[in-house]
Amino acid sequence: MSMTLILWKGPVVREAEEAEAMLKPYYDHQDDSGFEPSTAVAAFADDLRALYPWRDLTNEETVARMSEEERAKWKPEALKEIRGVDGGEPFATLPFDQTKRIILVDIKWGADDGVVEDIMRLSEEHGLLLYDPQGPEVYPADSWHTEPAPGPPPKLTIGMLLKSMLMVVPFVAATYGAWLIPQGWLRWPLVAIGLFFTAAALFAFWAVVASTSDKGDGAESA
Repeated sequence: MSMTLILWKGPVVREAEEAEAMLKPYYDHQDDSGFEPSTAVAAFADDLRALYPWRDLTNEETVARMSEEERAKWKPEALKEIRGVDGGEPFATLPFDQTKRIILVDIKWGADDGVVEDIMRLSEEHGLLLYDPQGPEVYPADSWHTEPAPGPPPKLTIGMLLKSMLMVVPFVAATYGAWLIPQGWLRWPLVAIGLFFTAAALFAFWAVVASTSDKGDGAESA
């Protein structure tokens, strides 16, 4: 059992149904003419092989590694043409099913999640669309690691100003109340504490005003 990931440069599609329709001629009779030729396909394959290397075996090496039972399954003519690989984990099929326009990568079930992450990263680096028919899901290269554009900053309103000012009033009142305490040993520490929290509330009030009116003006002038 394996999972297959399919990559190509273009055309770019957004829906799994579109990807399946494009791939049908390739599934049926290896017709990849619906895809754009690109050197990015070969470059992607080279980079993936560099991450998970394997060595191509000669026919003699391949046959020598087979058991008698395995050899018996092949006709003599076919046995002379068979080739194998040494290494290549975690791929289920090697070499890749690859043309100048498209590449199919078969990954063994149970492979580390990092393998898929590496394929996704390389597809982005080479600008390839990645299609997961198991999902099915399409991942265009230009959709990766994108974040929604920030919306306009909120406009400063009277209600926002009043709420921000109400944050300051209790601290001012408490500081004034501490100032009226006749005992100096108690009055001055409480006044200092009140001034600290009053300053913090004033800073918060200023931050609200700056984050709305100043940024709003900058966005309009831009």
